[in-house]
Amino acid sequence: MKRYIKYILSMAALTGVIASGCKKEFFNRPPESQTTVGSYYQTADQVKASTNALYAAPWFGFNTKVGWSISELASGNGRTYSSDVVAFGNFSVSNGNFELSAAWNSLFTVVAQSNALIANLPANVPASVPANVVNNAMGEARLMRGLAYFYLTRIFGNVPIVENPLLEVSNFQNVNTNPVTDVYKFIINDLKYAEANCTANVAATGHVSSGSASALLSKVYLYMQDYANARLEAEKVINSGEFQLFGIDIAGKTYEDLFKIANNNNKESIIALQWLANAGYGFGNAVQSSFAYSSAITQTGDGYGVLAPTFDLQDAFAANSGDLRRKATIMLPGDYYAYLDQAQGGYTLPADASSQGTHAQVKKYVVGSPADNNGASAFQSTGMNTYIMRLSDVYLIAAEAILGQSANPGAGHGLDTAASTSDATAVAYFNKIRQRAGVQQKTSITFRDIIKERRLEFAIEGDYWYDLCRLDGFNSATHPVAISIISKQDRGDSSNDTPPVRYHDGNYTPTNADFLFPVPATEAAADPNLVKAPVPYVFK
Repeated sequence: MKRYIKYILSMAALTGVIASGCKKEFFNRPPESQTTVGSYYQTADQVKASTNALYAAPWFGFNTKVGWSISELASGNGRTYSSDVVAFGNFSVSNGNFELSAAWNSLFTVVAQSNALIANLPANVPASVPANVVNNAMGEARLMRGLAYFYLTRIFGNVPIVENPLLEVSNFQNVNTNPVTDVYKFIINDLKYAEANCTANVAATGHVSSGSASALLSKVYLYMQDYANARLEAEKVINSGEFQLFGIDIAGKTYEDLFKIANNNNKESIIALQWLANAGYGFGNAVQSSFAYSSAITQTGDGYGVLAPTFDLQDAFAANSGDLRRKATIMLPGDYYAYLDQAQGGYTLPADASSQGTHAQVKKYVVGSPADNNGASAFQSTGMNTYIMRLSDVYLIAAEAILGQSANPGAGHGLDTAASTSDATAVAYFNKIRQRAGVQQKTSITFRDIIKERRLEFAIEGDYWYDLCRLDGFNSATHPVAISIISKQDRGDSSNDTPPVRYHDGNYTPTNADFLFPVPATEAAADPNLVKAPVPYVFK
């Protein structure tokens, strides 16, 4: 793999962990002569802190730009004129795209940091530290490794499974990819370990719990169309009582409140990346700088409005009359937010706001100025967590799993989007999310209803593209249903008239090949095996 120096970000700033510099191949293999963990972990508290860094810095490259470029631009939720990421919206991403490399590097850095803990903790923790403490840390690392691979395989398809990078040091130019089915098996093994070994009821601390592992397992099983296990794991989470919905189980809190820094690690949050606004570049959440319409919101000189909602997403909200999620997700001209720019009495999006030609701007993850957040925001950095999973996701997974069991399309077959269910439990799960959104309840639901609901619930949260990719079946090579949906989306810009005249110049019809992204060119050049047929993985 390509040879360049990249020091794995020091864990010391977040955890007090002593981490040595590492020479980075594509998955950040630690050199044999150095250790990542060493003999630092001598107490239970030190072991508990060992996983802190897995929740932030390694994810920075993915979270900052390429994560939303894939999920929002490719899916048709967002549009941009920005030359560095516009290719994700028009399906012209090449293997030389810099941001695509950022996805590969960042996610494999998560794998590498997780592997360092998994490999080194058992050998370096003294017997005086209780075994359950060590096992919990190992479970957190394996959940994070499984999560990184869940993203990697959905983005790239076949990818290399790396458990012990030291074994690959002498053979870095001959690393094979492994089949998607093996990657999913590997993910499930990691998450089952996490489910069995992570502490329960600790998600409010920012760390994942056993319930967090169950939730992610439910999602992985859903993607595999293993509906029985998806329902089993989802209902395990729902019935545990560990997590609660804002505005339903928790009175006085709304959907919009989920996206305020003051509510980080709330009861609805199942898995979230943990950011620190004032710890230096690479440790804070940088998305506000791209999403916010202007520096009048951020008060820190950024706010570039690089991503804006498409007309298609605006239409989807408009079709869901009265949807309370709309104003929390996207800003329309004239929208007022009392908690932004509080020093001036609040913020109103100007009538001429149209940074990307659609007369609307992104609101979600836009949290305002340092004064609005007790100092927890700065230039290109806020302390706002990035949600990976919320409880609403689990309710919709459970509803879909029940429908899937009755419709039974079978793994590898496309979802019958017209299939419906009136199952009382499935409809009740679905309607909990509708109830909070303030929209009309349903008496029966289809797969298409669920996918539409997921789009509105998780818009600008990095999910819709992956939902589109799975519509035609697990690991499918063809995507007729998704292509049909995307080809009808209005991704274009408009005039500056009031109301604007839409140009309908942004319609795209992707090919089947567009549903996976290419291995970055620099990686493939260093290791040609990465673009060859995958090799079955030998499980330990």
